[in-house]
Amino acid sequence: MRKMFLLLILLLPIVLFPQQETGASTEVVAVVNGEVITMEMLNLEADLSRILKGIASIDTRFFDVLTTTQEGIMFLLRYKKEVLNDMVDQLLIQQLARKEGIDISDEEVGKIVSKRLEDTAKSLGATIEELDKFLKESGFGDIEKLKKRLKWALKTQLSLERLKEKVTASATVTEDEVKSYYENNKDQFKTQSSIHALRILTKTKEDAEKALDLIRSGEDFSKVASDLSVDELTKHTGGDMGWFTKDAPFLDEDVKKIIFNAPVGAILGPYKTSKGWEIYKIVEIKRASLIPLEKVKEDIVNILLSDKKNRMWNDWLKKSFNEFKKQSKVEILLGGGKE
Repeated sequence: MRKMFLLLILLLPIVLFPQQETGASTEVVAVVNGEVITMEMLNLEADLSRILKGIASIDTRFFDVLTTTQEGIMFLLRYKKEVLNDMVDQLLIQQLARKEGIDISDEEVGKIVSKRLEDTAKSLGATIEELDKFLKESGFGDIEKLKKRLKWALKTQLSLERLKEKVTASATVTEDEVKSYYENNKDQFKTQSSIHALRILTKTKEDAEKALDLIRSGEDFSKVASDLSVDELTKHTGGDMGWFTKDAPFLDEDVKKIIFNAPVGAILGPYKTSKGWEIYKIVEIKRASLIPLEKVKEDIVNILLSDKKNRMWNDWLKKSFNEFKKQSKVEILLGGGKE
């Protein structure tokens, strides 16, 4: 067992960080239907150097356990193998897309990645050269390594997206399905009751009663609000609160129950609340109603179509990918072994 541990210690720089000693390694770690995954590709994807550097900066003891004990080294090797397994699946996805007539060229992927990096640099107020310098100084490699990682991920992403487009192109939604969804989910298409109101807020009951007396004597509610309200949010607009629903957070629950059952034009209050003394005028009311089918038809079609496409895609992918993987020739060569 001790000999095995010593062997792992000797192999650690080669298996986990080969690029540090030999540059860009072309050692093959997996072969998938004749296409290779190299150690360089795996190292870029696993990014162990950066991860361990980050761990070392946070907890040196944890770093030491990971890099100097048998358990730690085995864990790192297991992590790297898991990354490789993911890469094998990603390459199989790319191959399956090609089998289905979907060809995503390196040129297309390269242009998209370059554009995204340029946009990222621009959004940060930097140039590509400055972004490259930042990556190097921060221990994230360099711009070329980042491009390679992004190209690999993007090629897999585009393969999945275009496969889904092809597989689900025949999905349709019928009128009956739209009507059925509408009838069975009417709660989704109901509007809440809402009120447009004016408010006067005072600090004392005496000030509130003074405001109410002025309103009852014929003074305009908005003018009284401008003159006497202490609500800085509404006094400058004549107490206008705009439209709000029952879930408005700025109303006390007792007040909500009263004003949402009052008629248009009603003057309500004064009420003692957590903010002071309040008087309301109901300007307009919109009662809860069911939105007509015609106005939500497009939304329903999109919901149903998305659901159909997702089910078609998941069923197809589960069956086709598993079959393709089963028929594929995959060799895992990480660490010099073969599986």
